[in-house]
Amino acid sequence: MNLVDVALADLSGAETFPLDALMTLRQKWTEARAPLFAALEAYASGADRSEETASRAFFGLHLLAEKRDAAAFAPLVAVALEGAPLYDMLGDGTTETLPSLFVSLCDGDFATLRKIVETPQADEWARVAAIEALAWFVHTGEIPLEDMRETLANWFETLEPRETHVVWYGLQAGVALLGLSELEPQVARAFRQKLVDNDILGFEDFQDDLRAARADRAGFFKERGLGPIDDAVAALEVFDMDEEDLAPQPPAENKFKHVGRNDPCPCGSGKKYKKCCLQAE
Repeated sequence: MNLVDVALADLSGAETFPLDALMTLRQKWTEARAPLFAALEAYASGADRSEETASRAFFGLHLLAEKRDAAAFAPLVAVALEGAPLYDMLGDGTTETLPSLFVSLCDGDFATLRKIVETPQADEWARVAAIEALAWFVHTGEIPLEDMRETLANWFETLEPRETHVVWYGLQAGVALLGLSELEPQVARAFRQKLVDNDILGFEDFQDDLRAARADRAGFFKERGLGPIDDAVAALEVFDMDEEDLAPQPPAENKFKHVGRNDPCPCGSGKKYKKCCLQAE
């Protein structure tokens, strides 16, 4: 086996953070790109949904994003639209790095991001990530602010389901990120109708975010960790595990498995999850 083959094997079902493998694959990208992309395509098509292929696709996606390889966008979208298989591939990446994956790989295909948002069967956090990615492209000037304002206003009237759902959390986040105070009444209505889960976020939290974005939009995007992936290894460090994490633990249900470290804590404290209940786990 050559170095690339060894590194690829280390990605499959990695029990510890595969730093050496990632560095090798980055350095030998000409050889590494094809098998990593093949794993992503195999998973996306349903030809191979094994844990080994999912793991290789997960790490490969972040390297492909670093390289701005837009060919990876279509298979990622296919999995996101399918729903449940996305979490099996990305795990906590659905809330941690998916917005940045979309930003890095989209290459101007904003219509597809909107399709993800508008598809009720899509993974719920992929819909949120697509909204956040679209907001980023408004921030960078690639989407006119007025166009996005109209899109967000329309989604308040048309998005499904018309009940408590994570997508409504994403919609209020899009309004807040762009500082669109003129859409505050629509957000208030969504909170009153309990479309936004008040256990995750309160209306006053939205107002705080709105004010922060209006005062310093660039700073607010940076605080939320939104933007392209320039260094895959750095982006993946959030998933690094220490020896204590790897020690055998009794089985437990993680009721917050879809909550990212930077998302509002579901306990309603108003703090970020990583600053609140995550520390108590």
